[in-house]
Amino acid sequence: MSDADRRIARLGADAYVRATFPGAVRLWGSPVEPFEPDDLDAIWRLGDGGLLAVTALAGALTRPVRRLDRWQEVTAGTRDYIRHAAERLRGFGRGGLGDELEQQMYDDRLRHHEISTGPDGHDITARAYDISDALLLDAILTAVRATDTKAVEDVRETYGDGLKRKLTAACATLGSWSQRAHLVRAVHGNHGPELAPLFEAVLDIPDDAGGDHDADMAREVRAIALADLEADGDFDRFMRYYEDDEAAKAAIRARR
Repeated sequence: MSDADRRIARLGADAYVRATFPGAVRLWGSPVEPFEPDDLDAIWRLGDGGLLAVTALAGALTRPVRRLDRWQEVTAGTRDYIRHAAERLRGFGRGGLGDELEQQMYDDRLRHHEISTGPDGHDITARAYDISDALLLDAILTAVRATDTKAVEDVRETYGDGLKRKLTAACATLGSWSQRAHLVRAVHGNHGPELAPLFEAVLDIPDDAGGDHDADMAREVRAIALADLEADGDFDRFMRYYEDDEAAKAAIRARR
């Protein structure tokens, strides 16, 4: 990788955006000057108010990968990478832009493009990374329907309000208590009125829903649901209901 590749990549990406999205306004990055953080090569405001996050490639440049710690890497074109880029912007005094970048992703409005420039500086191609709610929803429901606890944990993350509503609606399509329980596990850590119907629907989960291999499933799901319905997922409230079946049953009766 060379500074020349970086300059060609950013100049090419700049030209592409200006030609493809007339009136777009650059909010972050420079086609010619170095800047920090450089996790995204540019962020643009488009005519509809949405943001376009750009990864620019040329020459020896490849799709960026950032190591967060010893165990985790994030790659451009993923939701985790956008969260990382937003946090880095906050750390460099651009908190408002970082917040908007992340929120537009949760609102399913953010565009993230890889723009590649050839060695002559004129052969410019672009492709959109898929960071959509639709892709994530499919991954979540695939894991839930398979009742694959590890896969559910792997896809679990922060969701926007629209995706929360879609996940709540999906509960009615699930054919077993075990699947519904895994859906609750998938949304654990997310809060808001969009999820309330889902949490209400799982309060009647049978004690033996998890069978011998997942004996605490019903207790865990009831505790997650009650803690969220009563206190936005407060951990102490969760532990109270997880450790005390009678308290959980009394709380459920009080909601009937």
